[in-house]
Amino acid sequence: MSKFKIRILESEDWQLYKMIRLCSLKESPDSFGATYEQESLLSDSDWFSRFQPNSDVAVALPLIAESDGHVLGLAWGLIHKSDLKTTHIYQMWVLPEARGKGVASKLLDEIKAWALNEKCSSIALSVTASNTAAVGLYRTRGFITVGQLEELRAGSGLYVQPMIMSFNAA
Repeated sequence: MSKFKIRILESEDWQLYKMIRLCSLKESPDSFGATYEQESLLSDSDWFSRFQPNSDVAVALPLIAESDGHVLGLAWGLIHKSDLKTTHIYQMWVLPEARGKGVASKLLDEIKAWALNEKCSSIALSVTASNTAAVGLYRTRGFITVGQLEELRAGSGLYVQPMIMSFNAA
């Protein structure tokens, strides 16, 4: 794999986002609250609308990692209006053949820099508890477990572990 870059997805990238999101749901069905079956039924306007202002979201940072025109990973940073001090990470996923090559770390770096610029004091996420590689990555990046395990989705039998990274006040 050659070098990769991280870029922000814009609303005109909605079809690319749809493709990579559906790919992530199909490849890693135990990593997300949504399922491939659910999201594959969404209309094109539903996909496009994910890039439009939302009553709950103050600001969003949809990112992809790319190399030579191929998407390697996806992550969304979101700050909810109800908590302007916490950035949340959703939809974090890296193509299997790109794992272990720094893609996830670079996506995390971009979200952290953005969160600090937005004056947030922490980053929160939930990770499937049985995904030891992802849990390990987040721990090495400074996340700690918080709270109790939560059901991934009704009837899945899988649980997610909330994690948080707090920034030290300067």
